[in-house]
Amino acid sequence: MIRARLIWPPHPFRAGFCITDDTDNADRARVKAVYDFLLERGFVTTKTVWPFKPMERCGIPLVPDSVLRGVTCEDGEYRDYCRMLSRNGFEICLHGASAGNNLREATELAFRFLDEHFGPSDTYICHSKNAENIYWEHKVTDRFPFSALLRLYSRHSCEGEMESSPFFWGDICARRINQVRLFRTRCTNTLARNPSMPYYDPRKPYVNGWFSATKRSLADCATPEALERLKKENGLTVLYQYLDRYADNTTMTLDERFTRGVENILDDGGVFVDTVSGMMKRLRACQGLFVVSGDDAFWIVNTGDEPVKDIQVVLGAGVSTMPPVTTPPGGDARLAGNTLVIDSVPAQSVTRYGVGAALSFSGERCKRLNKSRRLAWKLPLGGVYVNLSGGAWNAGPGLRVEPGSFQTNLPRSGTGALLHTTLPAAEEWRLLLGQMSIILREVVFKGRSL
Repeated sequence: MIRARLIWPPHPFRAGFCITDDTDNADRARVKAVYDFLLERGFVTTKTVWPFKPMERCGIPLVPDSVLRGVTCEDGEYRDYCRMLSRNGFEICLHGASAGNNLREATELAFRFLDEHFGPSDTYICHSKNAENIYWEHKVTDRFPFSALLRLYSRHSCEGEMESSPFFWGDICARRINQVRLFRTRCTNTLARNPSMPYYDPRKPYVNGWFSATKRSLADCATPEALERLKKENGLTVLYQYLDRYADNTTMTLDERFTRGVENILDDGGVFVDTVSGMMKRLRACQGLFVVSGDDAFWIVNTGDEPVKDIQVVLGAGVSTMPPVTTPPGGDARLAGNTLVIDSVPAQSVTRYGVGAALSFSGERCKRLNKSRRLAWKLPLGGVYVNLSGGAWNAGPGLRVEPGSFQTNLPRSGTGALLHTTLPAAEEWRLLLGQMSIILREVVFKGRSL
């Protein structure tokens, strides 16, 4: 029996890398210096923007005015430059309507502005203590003792999910946004700390998905050694940065460690670079894939509404030959080294791949074919039911599964995507501990106030 595992990166990549660029304190000239370099190299990122200058200060109660600094899209040259970046594949997303508290009307205007000038983005990054931040401050978790500590030290009110608040925009978030950044980690492989991302949290129903980000320098995450580890782990770095700080204030020359890191990633050839939305879409698509293995074939169940392309099945060490793979008409699968590459798995499908050998798949979304040829995955929010037998299967109330098909009773998000993952308690604990260590590090070494 040949060991096998399905990995998330698209062929021919073994890992992924993306950057979320925070616009706090950004300067137009420095932004241009950094992004001219990234544009020339074809290294796309997700860049946050503020459409408007702040009409109010930030926070309830108010925080220092230092959090209000940074160029906005009311600067015409900056807006046009960001528009050009958007046309060239960069993602422009909101960091709030402005750096200050934003009433619902301002948030609505900001999304219309985004659509008009840059096109829609389904990623959102909250800013500081803005009153419209959603499930922020002490609402981040209800896990004790973290919840108690947050209530003790979080003295600000964030009300984006409160329907009675003038800062409420939860319904807009549910209709438009697929992922909001929450936890930070020091681990260079963000996916290793948050393998469930993007995940749905039933305690926070207005947000369709949450993701984490790595709080380190690009140089730390892009050494040849770090990239080799990332590929070995089939990981993903979601790096949280203030990219304009890599440009010198006077000369606009770029930090050598930053440029070398970018070149390392691009020269590697095995690391997939995309925007946050692109990466989260890929992860979400792979969350919707389920595998059934038999003696001479395996089936991939795609529960999603779109085809999943360039799927990779990595075979056990030393496997470089196997019998020809038989696929459905129009399908294509081929062996590349020790990896079986599948060009595309159709949407809403159960697809058989004849391999003439028994593959033993590892992973929680993989099952061995049983005698009944009927299989079920019980997930936190529902289930997936696959019928490979010759007769119909009544898997539960309202769940009649025809031969060669599947059914789910999973809920859908506000944007229509099936909700496959939530955040397990152990994973949340690890993320919370990591977040607390980052906060303590910033207080002790950088003198920041809680």
